[in-house]
Amino acid sequence: MTKIPAWLRRVAIVALVSASVTVMVVAADPAFAPSGGPTRTAATTTTVPSTPGAPKGLITKGPSRSECLEPNFTDTGLRALESAITSFDAKTDTSVSCISAYLTTAPTWTAWVHPWVTQAQYGYSSWVAQDPQSRQLVLQVDLIPNSLKNVSDPLSWEQSCAAGDFNSYATELGTNLVAAGLENSVLRLGAEMNGVWEADFIGTTTVEQHLWATCFANEVTALRKAPGGHFLIDWNPNACKKNIPFANFYPGNAYVDILGLDLFDVGCQSPRTPLNFSQLANEPAGLAHFEAFATAQGKPMSLPEWGLAPTPAGDDPGYIDGIGSTVASGDFAFETYFDANVIIRPYLPLGSRTPLSLAAFQKWFGHDS
Repeated sequence: MTKIPAWLRRVAIVALVSASVTVMVVAADPAFAPSGGPTRTAATTTTVPSTPGAPKGLITKGPSRSECLEPNFTDTGLRALESAITSFDAKTDTSVSCISAYLTTAPTWTAWVHPWVTQAQYGYSSWVAQDPQSRQLVLQVDLIPNSLKNVSDPLSWEQSCAAGDFNSYATELGTNLVAAGLENSVLRLGAEMNGVWEADFIGTTTVEQHLWATCFANEVTALRKAPGGHFLIDWNPNACKKNIPFANFYPGNAYVDILGLDLFDVGCQSPRTPLNFSQLANEPAGLAHFEAFATAQGKPMSLPEWGLAPTPAGDDPGYIDGIGSTVASGDFAFETYFDANVIIRPYLPLGSRTPLSLAAFQKWFGHDS
């Protein structure tokens, strides 16, 4: 199935690599296939907006419906970050209270436990510190550093992780996040784990997938041992990669606070064919299927990444209406719009190129919604 891997979709902004820092830029995939499945049924698109755009405090394990953002900027530092957020708030009439960052591709355990986002020069911790009761980060964190990556034989690291050999690293990571003032972060631990592009790929066999789930549970338990930590754990598979039963790699409700899915405006099976929202919603392993699983677990959902693509739909207010209705009427902890820079990422930021979608976004997520 055609797919844009997570590491190609986004700008990771900066990564700690040994003692140096590298700025990473995303390459565009011409297929524009999504990172996650589509969303729920078209019937929800007629629901009246009910989610205010004003800040409401921190993300909760319930329908807090916080407005998060993947910022559109290429520089680093607090000023650049604030500028990107202010620009998005101004054009969408929203109040962003959480921003996404990616701690993926750490080369070693040392880099993994000391993530770049904790360093003051990048501005993330400073942004949170300005209003810690209303601001937080949503962080994608792999279960392992890249040095252990082995997608053809994940047992090579899964067995050790399932035995608890990596627990101390997870506690150290949690401790360092707390020390940086990021104790309320939402952690997308092992996100898109069913995609072979991820270092912590679950594997192809049931044995591998069960071990992965045990590894996840161990690291969550270890993260929660960090003094002062109040992390929320988001379990976030990819809807466009196979139809592996979620139960095969779900770690259990005790280790998960939120169930997330990444939903871009592109079909999983036919990425070059425009689809309406109902068609997107009902693709195999898409949101309809995922929502049923989340409901069965009694857990809230999230949309950690969603956004428009230049092709095949472009300016698509129907997609925005579908997402807005889904969030407004469902049990959603947060949603994160992927406000991409079209020069370096294959998605459309809201703005002059998407006037219809921008108006729809303001209707559902703006202060007057």
